[in-house]
Amino acid sequence: MYKIFSSIFILLFCVNLLFAKDVITMKLGKYNITGICISSINHDKNLFRYKNKDDLKKFLAKQNSTASAVNVFLLEIDKHKILFDTGTNSKILLEKLNNININSKDIDVICITHMHYDHIAGLINDYNRTFPKANIYIAQEELDTNKNSDLFLAYSNRIKPFKQNEIILSFIKTIPAFGHTAGHTMFEITSDGQTLLVCGDIIHAPIQFEEPNIYLTYDTDPIEALSVRKKMMKEYSNSGKYIAGAHLLNGGIGKIQKNKLGYKFEFIEK
Repeated sequence: MYKIFSSIFILLFCVNLLFAKDVITMKLGKYNITGICISSINHDKNLFRYKNKDDLKKFLAKQNSTASAVNVFLLEIDKHKILFDTGTNSKILLEKLNNININSKDIDVICITHMHYDHIAGLINDYNRTFPKANIYIAQEELDTNKNSDLFLAYSNRIKPFKQNEIILSFIKTIPAFGHTAGHTMFEITSDGQTLLVCGDIIHAPIQFEEPNIYLTYDTDPIEALSVRKKMMKEYSNSGKYIAGAHLLNGGIGKIQKNKLGYKFEFIEK
């Protein structure tokens, strides 16, 4: 049986899923990038941590503070159709790709931010490869800490390890964003002066825009994770650059803006 992560983690992401219809597409220079929402959830408030418990309760009491999604992103350029992560459910992913006229055999590259269940489960469909022609790019650090993953059996020589700050296919830059996991990686794409960062699990919920020092128990090294989050927000806020977050709402693509309270995420128009 295909098991990637613990049953507890699977339960958190699979119980009470609200299967959303969010599929948004934007032009990034010469490229097309599409955000595909596989599902939406509310994180359990007990998973959040902060230096002051009373202040944390006030943040969590705000409307939609823990609202979240599971997104994947499709990049189309020339002959390439590239996925970033694959979500929790291969059948839903295939259905949504089919709705935008993308066949599983069209996908030739998949870039994985990290090997948690909600990012790699879509790679397997009824114990077989979901994407038979795809090469799977995963950070060496992630492979080293997940040596028993069933992906090694399913994709074998299709798995392509990469090092940090490496260029994939000449237009995707890998950026280390450790802390959430040992090899958590962001992917930066630039075309005609426009930039988009696929940032994985740097942000899990809206509450972290207002207070980036709030973290979840999913982070293996919370101090490092929040350091990366604050650095990314500072660099990308008010910069004109886009981010694409695996757990952001409304398709997950938009821009970060600095405000008096902290940061705010502005979604692109559908």
